[in-house]
Amino acid sequence: MGGVKERTAREGAYWTMQMKAAGSTLQLGTFPQLERTFYTKSQGLPSDEVTALAVAGGSVWAGTAAGLAVWDGERWEPVGAGESEDMPGAPVTMLYADRGGRLWASAGDGLYVCSEGGWSRNSLELPAVALAEDGDGTIWAATAEALYHRSGREWMPVAVFGRAEVRGLAAFGAGRVYATTDRGLFALSGKRPHWFVIRANGHGLPSEDLRGITADRWGHLWIASDRGALLHDDTNSSFLLNGTRGMACEDVRTIAFGADGTRWFGTARGVSRLKDGQMRYFASKRWLPHDSVRAIAAADDGTVWIGTDGGISGIRTIPMTLEDKADRIDRMVENYETRFDYVTRRGLTEEGNIESGSVRISDNDGLWTSDYVAAQSYRYAVTGDERARTKAKRSMHAVMRLLDVTGRPGFFARSIRHRSEPGFGKHETNPEWRLSPDGEWEWKGDTSSDELTGHFYAYSIYYDLAADEDDKPLMRECVRVIMDHILQHDYCLTDIDGLPTTWAVWTPAKLNGEAKWLDQRGINSLQLLSFLKTAFHITGDEKYEQEYRHVVTGYHYGMNTLEQKRTYLGEASSIDDNLGFHVYVPLLLYETDPDLRALYMMSLEHHWQFERRERSPLWNAVYGALTGRTCDVEAAVQTLAEMPLDFIHWKVENSHRADIRFHPELEKHGYRLLAEPLPYEERPMHRWDKTPYICDSGDGHLLEDGTVYLHPYWLARYWRLIDERGGKA
Repeated sequence: MGGVKERTAREGAYWTMQMKAAGSTLQLGTFPQLERTFYTKSQGLPSDEVTALAVAGGSVWAGTAAGLAVWDGERWEPVGAGESEDMPGAPVTMLYADRGGRLWASAGDGLYVCSEGGWSRNSLELPAVALAEDGDGTIWAATAEALYHRSGREWMPVAVFGRAEVRGLAAFGAGRVYATTDRGLFALSGKRPHWFVIRANGHGLPSEDLRGITADRWGHLWIASDRGALLHDDTNSSFLLNGTRGMACEDVRTIAFGADGTRWFGTARGVSRLKDGQMRYFASKRWLPHDSVRAIAAADDGTVWIGTDGGISGIRTIPMTLEDKADRIDRMVENYETRFDYVTRRGLTEEGNIESGSVRISDNDGLWTSDYVAAQSYRYAVTGDERARTKAKRSMHAVMRLLDVTGRPGFFARSIRHRSEPGFGKHETNPEWRLSPDGEWEWKGDTSSDELTGHFYAYSIYYDLAADEDDKPLMRECVRVIMDHILQHDYCLTDIDGLPTTWAVWTPAKLNGEAKWLDQRGINSLQLLSFLKTAFHITGDEKYEQEYRHVVTGYHYGMNTLEQKRTYLGEASSIDDNLGFHVYVPLLLYETDPDLRALYMMSLEHHWQFERRERSPLWNAVYGALTGRTCDVEAAVQTLAEMPLDFIHWKVENSHRADIRFHPELEKHGYRLLAEPLPYEERPMHRWDKTPYICDSGDGHLLEDGTVYLHPYWLARYWRLIDERGGKA
């Protein structure tokens, strides 16, 4: 990494993480993990249609279409609701907290104020559309018709709006007042105060359809419009935040300030956050109960409350280490994603409810469980925690069980289902499913190169890091029988019918000679070399080393790997990326010959440089572990931190965004994919075998396998790319 560099963040802001590159190890502290909670009528709101939010007197208040509520720390408590004439349970259209701690509310046909715990109807006698307080403490009110200011206890009319529909009000300094309307920006001006109207044909206004407005104490106006958010400076200077400057939805409705300088923009389709110069987008049920945002209030504790047409979202930051997060995800995997020691995703019968549904029988039980075996093996090697070793052991034996159920030596199943599980009986109707010889399981065939890649990766990592003396003979026999099957069948994995499966083909005549295998030549050559090297390492049998040398010298498999990553339209699929970075590990761990390593390192370098902008923690960690070079470990850490805590495949839509670009070459070929990947917290949930350039996906009925986090995290810890001295290791 070169030298020592440090980044120390303010408590509670950005990364509260101290990062030091000592050699090639990044020392980590805590970071602010985002977590959201939804609130609806079930949690006490009078209505799910939220119209206003405010923080006053240390309390959070919510105005809804059916009345006012206050947050008591656990749930929302209705206020008024017909119990008192002082605060009727009428629709709330406006909330405002002044600097004196009073809360103002427009409800029904009047304006009300809460002071020292009691509500009273205010003398304005009209509901205010908006209120604002200037630097001298004068409170200004905009009704539908006119502007007023408060003098003592009385309201004095100042100026009328005429035909304009007022939407928002801002005040600062000594009586500097601005109002946003449907006919432009109104500015109070002159010795005899009147409105000076600023229209879209001057002063940089993008539109006359202006909504909310907020002023900082320096006189900078932040204005919401249908074409973005405008920063105006009380003179004639302006700056527009639109799609070209990171605003995902330009239809901005409201703007709120956080105490730390953060700006929140509520839009017709989600919320954008401007924090320390960086824009982020929060939408879909991952973050909001409804994408139509009406109100935002930022509390002093850092929580931002977002009111929508479907309820409230409270987004908080939790100080957390990456290992804390790994422990939490580990518990999720244990409780919700494990069946018969196989670890895969969970299908949900109720949207977003992880208690519903069941663990899926995937198309690749062995591959995904193998990643879990590797993750727990790395964890055991780092921490010495016997619980990790136990988890790795039981799942490694589950992987080996896939070899027993087929009844065909060396051929293993993609997936299996026990007769006690719902859905047993597929073998009666689906030819890919067959009954095991003992009748206890049904298993899925047509096993592919994906599965063997995962199996041999798990065999390698578990054998070296976590296997005990009882495991090793079993593993040697499994590896031997699989590899012998492949060699006996012309470098293919053959199904129960004796025919090669669809993708498990490593035959030299096919890879080097048939056009239809051109795209697979590099990755399949790399796989076979890695399998043979792993088999020799685990069994010690020289015949596998001899076969390895034979395919290198006789069939140029080493050279086939040089550009195994097919970069033409290479962003469209990440399946072979996942396979490639798995098989690089055993191959480069066990190959010591400098001439062959020169070829394989060229292959790895070419592949990683193409994938580098994805900032995948798995690709980056593998590259750093195998090369010892700079691997963008900070980018990998950032992605791990960005990954949401709930791991649910919420419906995420990004294709409408004004701040994205689509890949022009991919579009020509029918792929609507992004030119650059979005931050993980904004993109659809996915494994590393799925393209990160996708815009839209999900429906809330799938819980992602937590191994997608655990595997790269513990791999990076094992290779000391990162360390957490404040953690548990």
